[in-house]
Amino acid sequence: MTATTSGFSATSADRLPPLVPGLPLLGNALALRMDPLEHLTQMYHQHGSAFRIRIPGRTIWVMAGLAANEFLAREGERYLGSEAVFGPFGAELGSDALMVALDGAPHRHQRKVQRRGYSRKVILAELPLVDSCTRDVARNWVPGQTFPLLAQMQEVVVEQLGIMIAGRPAHGLLDDLRILLNTNLRVNVLKMAPRVMLRLPRYRRAYTHVMAFGDEVLEWHRSHPPTASPAERAPNLVDDLLAAVDETGQPYSRQMLLTSIAGSYFAGLDTVASSVSFLLAAILRTPGLQRTIAAEADVAFAGGELTPSSLQGMATLHAATLESLRRYPVAPFTPRTVNEDFDFAGYRFPAGAEVFVAQTVTHMLDEYFADPLVFNPRRAAHDGVRKTPMTYAPFTLGAHTCLGAGLAELQMMAIVAVLLHEVELELAKPTRKLRVHATPLPHPGRRLRLRVVRHRRPDSKTAEV
Repeated sequence: MTATTSGFSATSADRLPPLVPGLPLLGNALALRMDPLEHLTQMYHQHGSAFRIRIPGRTIWVMAGLAANEFLAREGERYLGSEAVFGPFGAELGSDALMVALDGAPHRHQRKVQRRGYSRKVILAELPLVDSCTRDVARNWVPGQTFPLLAQMQEVVVEQLGIMIAGRPAHGLLDDLRILLNTNLRVNVLKMAPRVMLRLPRYRRAYTHVMAFGDEVLEWHRSHPPTASPAERAPNLVDDLLAAVDETGQPYSRQMLLTSIAGSYFAGLDTVASSVSFLLAAILRTPGLQRTIAAEADVAFAGGELTPSSLQGMATLHAATLESLRRYPVAPFTPRTVNEDFDFAGYRFPAGAEVFVAQTVTHMLDEYFADPLVFNPRRAAHDGVRKTPMTYAPFTLGAHTCLGAGLAELQMMAIVAVLLHEVELELAKPTRKLRVHATPLPHPGRRLRLRVVRHRRPDSKTAEV
C-alpha cells in the first residue's frame, strides 16, 4: 500500500525525480555546506517538489514545498523513519533509546517522559538564572572590545540549559561537548567524515570527559532528590528520567541516561546558540531595531527583573525572533529514510531511500512570505509567519517536531532582552554580508564578531561616565 499525494500519475513507479547537476566527485556537498536552504530553494524553483541530489557516495531524494510539509506532518510517521539516520549517533554514545532516533510508540513514550523537562515552563521558572548568567557576561565586556558572537552565545546558552535541564553547569566542558557532538554528527548522521575520526585521541578524550561528567550528574541527582518545596529543588529532566521506565516497563539503562544528559547540553550548542547568534546579527543589521528592542527591554525590566509577563510582552523582540527563525533556520531540512514505498509529486519514493524533507523551503517562497530574503520583523508582528498553515516550520513538523521549541524561543528572547538592556552593540564589520555556514549545522560563521559600544546601565561596574 502506498501514500499518494497531489501530482500522482499511473507511471510514477517508472519515473525518477530529476537528478540535480553537481560538481565532479563532490556532487552537491559543497553547496549544501555553504548554505543548504539557499541551495535547496534554488533546486525547488528549477526542478519542482521532488528531485535528487548527490553527495559523495550517496544519492538523496528531496521533498520540498507545501505539499512536502503536509506529507511530513500527516504521513511522515508512517512512511519516513528516523532510526537509520540517527540510530548510529545514539549507538556511538552507547544508547539504543535516543529519542530523535525512535519512531512510533517508543518515540511517543519518550516524548511524554521528557516533555516537562523541555517545556516552556522550565525557562519561565528560571528567568532569574537566565538573567543573571547573561548579565554577568555583559557586565564584564569593556567598551571597544570585540568578541566572536557564536562562541560567546554557546558559552551562555549551554551554561543556562545545563542548569535548567540537568541541574549542573558544564564549566570547562564546552570544547569536549562541541567535539563529541560535531564529530558524531559528521560521521554518523551527515556521513561526511570518515569513521576514523571516532578513534582519534581528541575525540576519545572528549567522549570520556562528557560521559564522566554525566555520571557525576546522575550521582548528584540520586543523592539530592527533589524536595517537597519546588522552590528549594524542583524536579528536572534527569529526575524525570530516573523515575521513568521505557515503553516495556523497564528502567532506563545507565548509558541511555548518560546520552540523554549529554543531549540536554547538545540541545543548545549548535541550535539555540546559532539561532540567537543569527537573531542578534540580524537585529544589528536592521537600522533602528536595536534601539526599539532596547527601549522595549527597559520597560520589561522596569520592575527590576525580567518576569514571564514582561518577557512575553516584548512584541517587537518576539516578532524579530520569529522572523529570524524563518530567515535563518538552523534545521533547514529533516533527514529520514523511507520505510515503505510511497508516491509524491508524480514519483515513486522507494523503501530504503535517503530523504531530505526540506520543510523550510516554504520560508523562502514569495507566495507565502513577500521578499523572503529580507529580514523583516514586521511580517511576524502581523502574524505573517502563520497565515498559511505548515509554511513556517523552523522546528520541523509532525511527530518529531522539536520538543523544546517553546523553550528555545523564550531563551533566545530572554538572552537578547538582557543583552540589549545592558549594552549597546554593533557589528565589528557592519558591511559584511550575514552568511550561513553549515559545519555541520547552519550558523553565522565563527569569525562574525560584535563590538561593545557602551554600557547602558549606570549600575554596571564598567559603565561609561
